[in-house]
This record gives sequence, C-alpha cells and structure tokens, in this order.
Amino acid sequence: MSCVTRSVVLFVLAIVMVFTVAGPLSARVSYFPFSEVKKGMEGIGKTVFQGTKIEDFAVEVIDVVQGRNIADSYFVIRVKDGKVQSLGGISAGMSGSPIYIKGRIAGALAYNWESRDNLVGVVTPIEAMLAIWKEEEVILPLEKAGSSVFLLHGFRGRAGELLAQNLKSKWSLCKAFTLPSFLFGGKNAGEKGALQPGGAIGIQLLTGDAEIMSIGTLTFRDGDRILALGHPFLHRGKANYFLSSVYVNFSLEGKDFPFKVGTSLETVGMIDQDRGTGVSGRIGVFPETTEVKVAVKEGTRKGEYRFLAVRDDGILLEVLPEVLLDTIDRTIDSQIPGSGNIKLRIERSDWSLEEEFFVWSDSDIADTLSETVGRILQIVLANPYQFIAPERMTFDIEIFTDIQRGWLLSCKFPRIVKRGEPIEGQITFFLYRQGERNIHFPLVLSADFPVGDAEIMVQGKGVSGEEEASPSLESFPPTLEEYLRVQLDEFKRHGVKVEVVAKQEISSNYTTYFMQTVYLPIILEGSFSTKVWVN
Repeated sequence: MSCVTRSVVLFVLAIVMVFTVAGPLSARVSYFPFSEVKKGMEGIGKTVFQGTKIEDFAVEVIDVVQGRNIADSYFVIRVKDGKVQSLGGISAGMSGSPIYIKGRIAGALAYNWESRDNLVGVVTPIEAMLAIWKEEEVILPLEKAGSSVFLLHGFRGRAGELLAQNLKSKWSLCKAFTLPSFLFGGKNAGEKGALQPGGAIGIQLLTGDAEIMSIGTLTFRDGDRILALGHPFLHRGKANYFLSSVYVNFSLEGKDFPFKVGTSLETVGMIDQDRGTGVSGRIGVFPETTEVKVAVKEGTRKGEYRFLAVRDDGILLEVLPEVLLDTIDRTIDSQIPGSGNIKLRIERSDWSLEEEFFVWSDSDIADTLSETVGRILQIVLANPYQFIAPERMTFDIEIFTDIQRGWLLSCKFPRIVKRGEPIEGQITFFLYRQGERNIHFPLVLSADFPVGDAEIMVQGKGVSGEEEASPSLESFPPTLEEYLRVQLDEFKRHGVKVEVVAKQEISSNYTTYFMQTVYLPIILEGSFSTKVWVN
C-alpha cells in the first residue's frame, strides 16, 4: 500500500480494449462496473489483519473520478471499520484488498492519500486490473508510481540498511524495513495461507537464508490465475517474481503510516505481469531462479548460506553485493581490516565462468569484498554482448586478519638463461607489518627467443591505482569471453607481472617476447628489472 498520495498513473489505454479483455470473463464473473459506482455507496473490503484469517471491513464511497479511460479512473473510499481505525488506518500490506459493492467485486484498494487521515484510500477499478491478462494489447503508461513496501527478513545491521537504501533509490519505493532476525522464519507449523480474495500474499525477490519480500493482498482469482495490489510492484512489465502465501504476524503503526509485518509460508506460484494497475500471477507455476551459494571462512569461523533469487540480471546486480556483505558479517561478526580471497563461479546450461580475486583493506575487509564482487558482477551481468541469466552462482570467500600488502625490494634471476629450460626467479618484498619475505617462481623462455642481451622486468600488479577507461566500440573484443578476460583482469591485483624484452634483430628497439603473470595471495607494489644473457 502506498505511503504517499499517488496521482493515478497516466495510462494510455482505450476503453474498447479493456472491455474486449473483460468480455469473455464477464460470463463467469459478476463484477460491479465502475460506471455504476456512486458517491455515498457502502461496501465491504476483505483483508488479513493477523495470521491467515480473512476478515471484512466496512467502507463508504466518498468520491468517484472519471478519467480519460478506465485505467485513468478510480474511486475514493473511507474505511468505517473500528479494527482498521485501531491499527492506525489503511496499512501497507492492504494493497489489493478487494472492495465489494452490493456483493460484487468493484476493485482493489490500492493507495492512500498523503494526509493524517489514514482511513481514506483510492480504489483501482476491477475492469482496469482485468486488462493485465491481455497485457499484449495494453499501451504502457507514460508515468509510473512506485508504491511497494519491502520487508527485509534475516539481514543484520548495515547490510539490511544499505539494501533498503538501494531498493528505495532504484525503484522509488515508499519504504523498506529491515526486520529483526528473530522474526525471520516465525511461521506457525502446518499453517496454510488463504489463496482467496482478501488473503495475504508475498511478492519476493529472494528466499532462503534471507528474504526480500513485499506483502500485499490477493484481489481476484480465476482458477490458477490471480490479480493483486491494484498498483505496480516494481513496474517492470513482464515479470518473474516469487508468489508466496503469508502469515501476518502483526501490524505496526509506523512514523508515516501503518504496515503489516509477516513471514512467507511457502512459494505457491509466480508473478508474471507487473503493470500500472496491478500485478498478475499464476498459482502452481513457478519463476525461473538463480541458486546462490556462499561459503565464508575466517580462521575457525565458518558459514554456509543458500538463497534462491529471481533470475533477473538487473535485480541480481541490485541485491547480491549486500547479500554477500550480510553473509560475511554474520560469519566473522566484526568489522576488521584484513585480506580476502574470492572464488566465484557463474553457470548456466551452456556457459560458465570461474574466476579468483584477492583484495585487502586497512579498515573493513567485508565491505571491500562485497564492493569488489559488485563491480565484478556489473562487468559480467551488464556486459554489452548478451544476457547471462545465470542458473547458479557460487562464492567461496576466505578472510585473513593479516593485511597481505607488500612492496617489492628486489628481484634475482640467473645471469645466463638457456632457452627452453626452466630457471628460478626470486622476488624480495616487504610485507605489511611482517618484514621481508622471499618468493621463488619458475620461468621458461621459448626456444625461439632471440639470443643475446635481454631484460627481465617484474612489476607488482597492485601498482596501478586507476581503472582503465571502458573500451570504445571500435576496440571491443570479438567475443564475450575475451571481453570478460580483459575487463576482469583489472581486478586481479595480486601477484606480479613478468616481462622479458630484447632488441629486434634489425633495429635497436626493444620488444616484449615473453610475458606471464604470477598470482600470489599478496597485493604487491613497485617494480624492478635485471639484465640477463639468453643463449
């Protein structure tokens, strides 16, 4: 339910389309036409105040607004029910509550006015909502009104707060509330939700060890099809959200407006349309999902988490960084400096990506890890080549309390290097607060490397502090795989890059004939070089 006044969405929709849509249904459903709604009429609304029991509440029509078409029209009601009054008025979660006049459904309670009188609400006509089932004939609205309220279950502290801010900013939501962990999963054993008009439903983006859910009310059901809300959810048109039954724990009278607090009982279907006049869905048909597994380790502390997210690249980009931050915070239970290693795998049936990254932070390693993953996911999921829509995502995260940052002091190689035979290189570096350290690694020059003087250059990959500019259209690699390799290499700042250069035979210019990266669990800065003879 909206927390502020909403002008009804400007919706360019011919009335003839709506009645063409509603025509076949009218033979089975007796609804009260908007054209017959008059000021002063009394009616009944249905919703769930607590648990899963559907209860009636009395209303009176106080105004009727005829727009240019049915989707631009609405009527205004005042709730005359003592129970609603005692709860602070129309609450978030009552969106979609069916309103009946003379025993026939007339519409869905959708918005309330921005006033101190939380008993006045706007009703979307049922004819406008029925048009959602023929959405291919609908011209999309010119404006949208965000009106959903999210409940964030299972998130702790800052991750929930950050996620709430992101959701409100991205989709112009009224509110997003982080609920205490003890409320998460507080469901009555064996409880079943009422999947009938007036029943509480949840529209979810994430389930599992944490949930992102908005509570609404089912408006109308025709077999396995349902209509709800009377206003858009995220207004994404064709949609792919979880539809769940809900147990309403209680209602709270918030600072600006009251809202229902509840927990999901079970996933019962999917929301497949998210339009200006409401949402539609199907019971028994389930959304495409992305399975997300996260394993976090820090010393003896370990945590394993599993989530199901809606398979939508845009939504994954918005929620996953904070989901990962929350799993790290839950596991290590502190905000500390340190280093971290991330192994990620992104999969679908015909494609996969597996990468590893190492980062450090002198203040908050959990925040640095989640921010890094967010930037990596932005490159992968928002790539200019194709939709990824992953089926599975796996994150293995290991955190070290030491800051694995160092500065190169020197490098050593044999004075004479034989082509095709392995040699051993050594780098010496100063490790943050741990002193000098040595690391050895192998190096083999190819048999066709030029004979004569050469120079081996070693550079710490952490030496660059600036991000490269995005490639121009002319320089885009030919394949997604090459694009990701180039882009993601910028995040691999751990270890050293080794180059061997020699003079060209016909000129005095130096050319790089050999290059390799030695990945180490250390972010190293600085560079050194040494002369060798190749034979």
